[in-house]
Amino acid sequence: MIIVFLGPPGSGKGTQADYLHDHHDFLHFDTGSRLREEIASGSDLGRRIASFTNAGKLVPIEIIREMIINFLRTTDAERIMFDGFPRNLEQAQVLADGLAETGQQLHCAVFLHIDEDSLLERIINRRFCSQCGEIYNLVSRPPREQGKCDLDGAPLIQRDDDREEVFTTRLRVYMQETLPVLDYYREQGLLRQVDGDWDIKDVSVAIEELLGV
Repeated sequence: MIIVFLGPPGSGKGTQADYLHDHHDFLHFDTGSRLREEIASGSDLGRRIASFTNAGKLVPIEIIREMIINFLRTTDAERIMFDGFPRNLEQAQVLADGLAETGQQLHCAVFLHIDEDSLLERIINRRFCSQCGEIYNLVSRPPREQGKCDLDGAPLIQRDDDREEVFTTRLRVYMQETLPVLDYYREQGLLRQVDGDWDIKDVSVAIEELLGV
């Protein structure tokens, strides 16, 4: 089973992706992590990727295409989850080409939908432990002691990209790029939508039922 997992920043996509990986053995394909792994491998492809990243340049789509095809050809995973990829129509076509070339097909594209106002409230109240990275929400999941992590007592911080003005821009860019991708998969009958505003456990159950896992 191969799925695409989509959702705006702050929708809880990362939490649900981790759940699918931990409980249902989905191989988690994250583009950034794969690029770093390829560089670390010292392969010819990795050296070419490094020539762009070391210069602070975006990796060309042709190299992303090669990386996707190499991955699909060599992995023996029975369940694969493309997390946050594709982000635009060009990347969607790259994935489609890679699947076609390796004789595979996409099961579905799961989209975590959440109302923009709810999303903004969730994000601006999000805090992270400066030590262990544990995530809190000042409204729905506050720490026992204000400003401190329950696990290690370290200070909680708000990331710069969680501030309202920064996040609003991130969300606008995401939706501009991703709405056409949603339409792309909808037209193919592959799009499945889950309400990301539900409780975390309820979202997990809904995704499990949708995927039949």
